[in-house]
Amino acid sequence: MDKNSVISRFKKNRKSPIRYGEIDQLTRPSDIQKSVTFRLQIFGVVIIVLMATILFRLYQVQVVDQQYYQDRLEIYTRRYQTVTTPRGEIKDRYGDILVANSEQLVITYLPPLRVTDREKWDLAYLFAENFEVSTDNLRIRDLKDLFIMLHNDEANQLINDSEWEQYRAGQLSDNDIYLMKLDRITEGMLLRFDDRTRRAFVIKQAMDLPSGGREKIIKLNASKEEVAYLVEHINLYRGFNVAISWNRDYPQGSTLRTILGNVSTSQQGLPAEKLISYLALDYSRNENVGTSGIELKYEDVLKGARSVYSLSYDTEGIGMLNAVIEGSKGYDVITTFDLGWQLHAEEVIKRIMDVHKNNSYRKYMDKIYFVMTEPQTGDVILAVGVRRTSNGYAVDSTMTYTDAMAIGSSVKGATIYMGLTENVVKPGEIIRDEPIKIKDTELKKSHRNLGLINDLVALSMSSNVYMFHIAMRLGGAKYEYDGPLRIDLSTFNVMRNYYSQFGLGTNTMIDLPNEQTGYKGAANLGGHLLDFAIGQYDTYTPLQMAQYVATIANNGVRLKLRTVKEAYQSSTGFMVYQNSPEILSVLSNESAIRRVQQGFRLCVTDGLCRSYLSTMKVGIAAKTGTAEALSWDGTPSPNSTLVGYAPYANPEVAFSCAVPNSWNDRSQTNICQQITAEILKYRYE
Repeated sequence: MDKNSVISRFKKNRKSPIRYGEIDQLTRPSDIQKSVTFRLQIFGVVIIVLMATILFRLYQVQVVDQQYYQDRLEIYTRRYQTVTTPRGEIKDRYGDILVANSEQLVITYLPPLRVTDREKWDLAYLFAENFEVSTDNLRIRDLKDLFIMLHNDEANQLINDSEWEQYRAGQLSDNDIYLMKLDRITEGMLLRFDDRTRRAFVIKQAMDLPSGGREKIIKLNASKEEVAYLVEHINLYRGFNVAISWNRDYPQGSTLRTILGNVSTSQQGLPAEKLISYLALDYSRNENVGTSGIELKYEDVLKGARSVYSLSYDTEGIGMLNAVIEGSKGYDVITTFDLGWQLHAEEVIKRIMDVHKNNSYRKYMDKIYFVMTEPQTGDVILAVGVRRTSNGYAVDSTMTYTDAMAIGSSVKGATIYMGLTENVVKPGEIIRDEPIKIKDTELKKSHRNLGLINDLVALSMSSNVYMFHIAMRLGGAKYEYDGPLRIDLSTFNVMRNYYSQFGLGTNTMIDLPNEQTGYKGAANLGGHLLDFAIGQYDTYTPLQMAQYVATIANNGVRLKLRTVKEAYQSSTGFMVYQNSPEILSVLSNESAIRRVQQGFRLCVTDGLCRSYLSTMKVGIAAKTGTAEALSWDGTPSPNSTLVGYAPYANPEVAFSCAVPNSWNDRSQTNICQQITAEILKYRYE
């Protein structure tokens, strides 16, 4: 039946008129069926395409790219460990070795897979039987932990029933119970541990140390016999191995030792105070790092590139290390020190201290400092600190920048410069050197009345009175004999600002950690300003004194002090680091600097510095100082100091000498003159 017949028949049987769309509704089921069939066909095609894609991708991954993904999986799941390579050597300015490396054999332990604690104990006992193991570092606390570990039931009995009830009720924590056990374990209980058990415990502790997947150091400096025995019986020591490590070696003994610094051992690992920063730099916890001195300051240069090994395990669970990245030795550092001159200076100081060992007028003299620098570069050539001990002498170069003292008249060069620059005195101005009397205070005077003197004589003959007048004029004071001294106290800051431009009372910016700047006086009374002007108020380090006089020698240019010049790659000789000279400040008054230089030279030719220095073949400019001080038992025992440079016409070296509590009787001369003359003879005579 066709469509027209259906429509005609429908019209005859219908009583009401046909509405729009009723014919289409009659034919829609047929159209929907066709549409559904078509969509199902499309969906089927899509499913087939997707399945084909998936199958193709599976084929590609499992067959075509199988090796690639196996390599990726191995990389993502592989464990790595780093091995520290030898550090760079440290040398003096002429290439003489100050710090080297010495090889050592170490026995290591890398835990095998699925090793039990019982197996570790068995290995520890076996190792203790056949290898030398020291128990000197075992603490009582360690032994108490061992008691809890091996006799836990007995340790639990140390806690009474009431305390266990409190524990179960949550009133006592695990840590509370642990601390109670430690407190109640007696020394008598610890006596049951024989030497074999104690030795095994030391080994077990080393085996259990966290190492971030790295081999654990069980024994440092193993002997060749011990290594041979281990290699021969390696099948009995599962996880143990032999490796080569490096020690720092100091061929010059104590010379410059404290400035060169220390390196942590593998057992010490990273210092706790810098742990986070080192870990952020991808260091391992038990890595060797510099902990003081040049070793710390130049860690990035000295440390070298670490070797990287991948860790895998064989079928028996034994760890194996395979080299991934070969490391390289650290860079060799060239310092500014002159080793030969340093050794000479130390011997001179020790000999002079020996000569005066039984001198009752120098019985408090137990330390001597001497620093020498290169004015045009800031190089520290010598840094000597010698301290008398009950067994002889201790050499500690760090004392030159950590110990501070009143330096007395050596500071007067800065005072004269300040007075001339502030126009409170004029070049060549004459002032009468006679005692100063301030109301309600004792007379303030020079070592003797010098009469009418100018600025140059004030330096050469060390006039205190000339400096007092500079301080009073700078502070706006009107001096009257036995009258009150009214001074603008802000002058203290003015003077400190001038002194700091020379390097006094401020950081020298030396490339070493823990530099000290000295003590700043706090009682700002008018009379103290006069003391300040002659070096009797603030304190300074010998290193600051050396920078101060080097600034004078260098025509007012203050340079940052340095102990390291450059670094080289030892295998190629290429320079990889250079510590260039750096200007910190420049004094603006050139004519005032020249007056100070002339005054220092006059001190050697005609003044108080001539006893030893005037006979030298090289022209020297210098200034002595004496500062009031008390010995350890309260006896007046002044400090002796000296600063200077040579040759005068073209300075090559600047130096400072400081001897605290140098004498306790005025019959004694300034010992720094003798010390300086004998040290300078190394080069100039």
